[in-house]
Amino acid sequence: MDLKIIGCYAQTELGHGTFIRGLETTATYDPDTEEFVLHSPTLTSTKWWPGSLGRTCTHAMVVAKLITSGKCYGVHSFIVPVRDLNNHKPLPGITVGEIGPKLAGNCLDNGYLRFDHVRIPRNNMMMKHAKVSSDGTYIRPKSDKLGYGTMVFVRVIILQQAAMSLAAATTIAVRYSAIRHQSEMVEGEPEPQILDYEAQQCKLFPLVSATLGIFFAGLKMWDIYIDVYTRMQEGELGGMPEVNSEKHMVLNMILFIYNFTCESCMHFRLVLKLWLQNWPQMV
Repeated sequence: MDLKIIGCYAQTELGHGTFIRGLETTATYDPDTEEFVLHSPTLTSTKWWPGSLGRTCTHAMVVAKLITSGKCYGVHSFIVPVRDLNNHKPLPGITVGEIGPKLAGNCLDNGYLRFDHVRIPRNNMMMKHAKVSSDGTYIRPKSDKLGYGTMVFVRVIILQQAAMSLAAATTIAVRYSAIRHQSEMVEGEPEPQILDYEAQQCKLFPLVSATLGIFFAGLKMWDIYIDVYTRMQEGELGGMPEVNSEKHMVLNMILFIYNFTCESCMHFRLVLKLWLQNWPQMV
């Protein structure tokens, strides 16, 4: 492996994001050449926001509507080369770039992507479940729900990564509270750690508890996913709606806690720093 290929996931478009059926990018199969022709027919079909797309990636996993034999079979995934591996310039028919400044997350390389009748080999379609034969025949998967497995996997990983990020934030806040001493409570005695103050404990300890709760919730969701995925490989598909609904419920709750906890940990330190800087003027 020479690690020259850098990938990104290009699903969201300027006009549609979570409404997958509304995606407008097309992948039309040409049986004469055994190729798919990817095209962005409208402005709103522009792929918008994929991470690593703006300046970095060489290939993209593109989600597009599959059209073969004149019929649309819904969205499927395709591996599409985006930039030349030798000079990193966009390939013919590819329009790609960075979306520019954002309200947040400007360290992320978010980009846009358009296709002008870009051809890729038939084998560049992800065909673990649904398939297209060389003559253009569409072979359906056992269930249309099988495609959700990858998305559920990604969301479960997000839960686990959120727990790790929260652990870092709360650890920094607690350690800072442990090494920072403030205010002489008894004359001549050492200044106590700010972690000894009940007000600081009431703010930090619930965040530590929430972090542990999210960590174990991530482990539980992983176990549920592995169980459902194993049964899916054996043809039992009934567990997917359950894990999908649980994933959405837990993820929405955890993301709220995640944002609140990270902001709180930063807020504690900033407020304390400002208070200490202004202490001479206050007294």
